[in-house]
Amino acid sequence: MNKPSYNLIPYESKYNDALMALEHLTPQGQKIKLEMLRPSFLSRSDVFERYIIYVAADQTKDSVVGVAGVSIVPVKYKDSLMQAGFGYDLKVDPAHRKQGLAKKFAKILDGYLINNDISNYFITLKTGNEGAAKAAYAIPKQWYTYNFLYLTIPTFKRIKSLTTANRNQYLSTELLSRPANANEYIIETKSGLGIYKTYKTYELKIQDMPFFMNLGIKLANLIGSKEKKMPHKGHVLKFATLFNYNPKNIENINEALEILHNKNIQYLNVCCTKKDLTYELLKPYAMNSLPYTMLNTFEVQNGQHLTLDVRCL
Repeated sequence: MNKPSYNLIPYESKYNDALMALEHLTPQGQKIKLEMLRPSFLSRSDVFERYIIYVAADQTKDSVVGVAGVSIVPVKYKDSLMQAGFGYDLKVDPAHRKQGLAKKFAKILDGYLINNDISNYFITLKTGNEGAAKAAYAIPKQWYTYNFLYLTIPTFKRIKSLTTANRNQYLSTELLSRPANANEYIIETKSGLGIYKTYKTYELKIQDMPFFMNLGIKLANLIGSKEKKMPHKGHVLKFATLFNYNPKNIENINEALEILHNKNIQYLNVCCTKKDLTYELLKPYAMNSLPYTMLNTFEVQNGQHLTLDVRCL
């Protein structure tokens, strides 16, 4: 077998089109495949103050076979704010997988963090994504697991109040630092809830799904109202992410849902753990509940309080 002919080099604008094509080749998911659509490849990165993107450029074909990035972001844990490396956008062309490329990305990004005096690192991934986890484990550190969920709420829905003694909030999301372009990406509501405009950084296209699932959704949509139609193959999903919520203001979520519905944004993502009041209140209204895992080196584990920057979700 010929040795790989690529070099890992910092991103340059000339690679933008090739990286957008790589997005098409590397959809998320197994049965339901979601393709990330962005205005430009850096649109997800430009919300961070400090980041670097490395590209695996194929020397022989003048093309791109992989990419990965890391940003330096604040994280709140044990009531203190720390700076940590957030790894994201790891993508490898299917034709070049199982050649150790993901591990090489992990090591070069770790070197960038070391050079910037950052000793802690984390990534978020769909629970069960062994490929991304193996790449992280290539960095010789002790890794810890923190599980959480994405609840996806259709913005046409309205939440009814819930009588419960639960006031838990193990996972919080905030905008922990305010970059110069922050106002382009956030909406602050009267109740104090924040809306992060994820749809400005990327949207998700349903690239593929099982045939009979797709057919069933199409048939069900024939009898449903326009706004309640379920997405099927080819649909583009626009969504935002909620932040600054807590047990006192989460019941004002209808304000955020109405703002987004009026802007024709179909979905609002809310991140929480199964023990949180947020989960108990919103799970009955969620279109889906996606299990995610945060791998981290700063010892946060399930059942502990953590605040993540909304830009990392």
